[in-house]
Amino acid sequence: MTIDDLKRMPPRTWLFVPALRAPEWIPKATASGADAIVVDLEDATAPSEKDRAREVVRGLALLARERPAIVVRVNSSPPELDGDIAAAVMAGADGIILPKVHGPWQVRRAAMFLEEAEKGGRRLAILPMIESARAVLRALDIADADARVASLMFGGGDLSATVGWLRTPEGGELAVARALVVLAASASGIGAVDTPWLDIKDTAGAREEARLVRDMGFTGKFAIHPSHVHAIHEAFAPSDDEVADARGLLEAFERGVSAGTGVTTYKGRMIDKPDALQAERILARVDQRE
Repeated sequence: MTIDDLKRMPPRTWLFVPALRAPEWIPKATASGADAIVVDLEDATAPSEKDRAREVVRGLALLARERPAIVVRVNSSPPELDGDIAAAVMAGADGIILPKVHGPWQVRRAAMFLEEAEKGGRRLAILPMIESARAVLRALDIADADARVASLMFGGGDLSATVGWLRTPEGGELAVARALVVLAASASGIGAVDTPWLDIKDTAGAREEARLVRDMGFTGKFAIHPSHVHAIHEAFAPSDDEVADARGLLEAFERGVSAGTGVTTYKGRMIDKPDALQAERILARVDQRE
């Protein structure tokens, strides 16, 4: 999957697998139906295992497989960063998730390492993690730092820990930060991926939170367990009623335009161009429905 592909149709689900278990877990993650798989060299890999995990990633040979998008979450700083990037390029990954990004300079540094590792070959996307107060407040600068940036990835756990928020199931403490990340991603024309639902057994909770962030403008959500994948897909897919309503609204709007007005009514309410754009956005997700 190219950088442009990731921008044009951002994955809804990003399922984590530990780097050391990637050869056996990637087929299982693929079977779950996840749109993207995150091979994790950072938090899911103990410091003493980083070198061995990097060797595993180098040997994945991802280009030879029919598969969903696969990205590697690298470590944030050299010397691990450049070694992780080289491994991701060698494996044939589609991109890297860059954690602990506080400003655009880190994105540009990663882009420089990628240029060196790719040697003019296939270009990988950069997916910066927004997981600190500084990153949230500089999210637009980070999104615009390099043309490789395809989505902003929101890390609610790290952000809460650094700011001092108490995490709640309702997630109200994250509302402002989530909104700022979505606004930055939208302004830059890229995707926005929400933090994972942490209760592995609570698929209903994962579905409910995914619907909440979908309505906020997020294009996808991290998953830490395969059981959450289908629930997230259900949440991001428009319902039959939403599809029918969007089509009816567009037809009414087009009739109004044909009659020479940009404002008309649909089901008793006034509609105009912004309503039509929202309806088009809903219909664009129809092909993703399972």
